[in-house]
Order: sequence, then C-alpha cells, then structure tokens
Amino acid sequence: MDIYSTNPLYYVTTNDLIQLGLTPDNISEAYQPSRGGVYHCRGAESVGKTLWIAHFYRYLIDKKLYSPDEAVGNITLKGKYGQGYQILKGDDLRQYLWDLTHKPYQHKIVIIDEADSEFPARDFTDKEQTEISLRLWHTAKLHNYILMSSHLGNSVDIIMHLASHFYVFPQQPDFPTSTLNFTLANGLDLTLSYWTAFDIIKTMLIYSRRELTENTEIETEKIRPSKLKNKKNKLQDNLDSELNIDKEMATLKQ
Repeated sequence: MDIYSTNPLYYVTTNDLIQLGLTPDNISEAYQPSRGGVYHCRGAESVGKTLWIAHFYRYLIDKKLYSPDEAVGNITLKGKYGQGYQILKGDDLRQYLWDLTHKPYQHKIVIIDEADSEFPARDFTDKEQTEISLRLWHTAKLHNYILMSSHLGNSVDIIMHLASHFYVFPQQPDFPTSTLNFTLANGLDLTLSYWTAFDIIKTMLIYSRRELTENTEIETEKIRPSKLKNKKNKLQDNLDSELNIDKEMATLKQ
C-alpha cells in the first residue's frame, strides 16, 4: 500500500499560494489532516480500559503533540503528566464539554473515564447531554481528543456511543513483555485492526487506580432518595397540620 500525505500544502508551491492570494493566516486555517477524534474504550472490569487511555495520553505528551495544560479529565494523573493537567468531574466536566463543543475549544484532550456514570444511558431525556453528544462529531477537525471508557452493554448514552469515531477493545496487559494488545474498530470506514501498545507497565504508575470518577464531595452530601422523600412527606404533613390548626382557630374565632 502506498503511503502518501493528506496535507494539501505538501503538493503546492509558494507560487501557487501567491497566485491564490492567500495570507499566512489563510493558510493556517486551510484544510489540514484531522488530528483527534472520539476514542471509546470498551470492555469488562480490569481489562485495561483506563490503562489504554492513560497510555495514549502519555504518548501524546511524550511526542510533544500536546501538553498537560491542554488536557482535562476525571482521573488523576501524576508526575510530569499531571503538571498543568486539570481534574474535572461531574458538573464541572459537563461544563467543560459544553464549552468545548460550543465555543469551541481547539487542540484539547478530554478524558472521560467510566462515561457510564457521567453520561448514563437512562438520561436520554437530558437535552444538554444530547446536544453535547451530537456535537462530538466536530472534535476531530478541531484537533481535539476525547478519550473515554465504558463497560460493555448499553451502559452509556446511545448518542455519545454512536458519536465515537473509534472503538478500542483492550486485552489484559502482559507484564513480562510490558505490552497491551487491543483491537481498534474504525467507526468511520468500518474496519478492524489489531495493535499492540508497548512500554505499558510504566504507564500504570502515572495515574490513580483507586479513584472514583464522580465528584465525591457532592456524592458524600447526597441524601438517599427514599430518605429525601420521607423528609419531604414529613414536611408536608407538618404543613398540613399547621393549616388545619389555622382553620380550627379561624372557626373558633367565628
């Protein structure tokens, strides 16, 4: 198979650009090969979903294609990979995705580990969630990476699932060889390819394994729905009692 550049600037001369009357700013905004896209890592527990995401992130940073201060996510990254990186969870992560798809941001990395909890399938009536999901198709041409994971089954928003450009199915890491085999399903041209990530063991050290992806501060203050309902019922009963007393007093005065 022939390897060729998909960048049009590779095929034109300076005279061509002068003839077209293009300024340097015009050229910078011209067609460029897309870097980015939505990578959806799927699998059962402990197959290496978060590991694959962290390793791909590490690759982008090590190759100096992106810097940590251009990245946000709901997992904690350590060492040089966490310097400038911003941890966002829950509503803060949703707000960032809204801004990413509406302002829009360019040349960013967003990590959404366990997207099932951030964008669950049963929240299909959430208009905000739907609009964010639909606009994910724009991420590639703006050179943004969305790296997310979810469990197998219908666990994540169907629109977000369908808006994924690539589906990644990792296998468990091989410790002696420090490798991680994975299958890449290209949702754009409907092809399957088989890859191996190398030097994977060191990646295990740059992120926190024991961490909830939700905003734990908000979660710890939540009242169980059943208890909240009982509390509201009691308040309503107290209110009804007060109203009845007021009615009785009014009757006595008459």
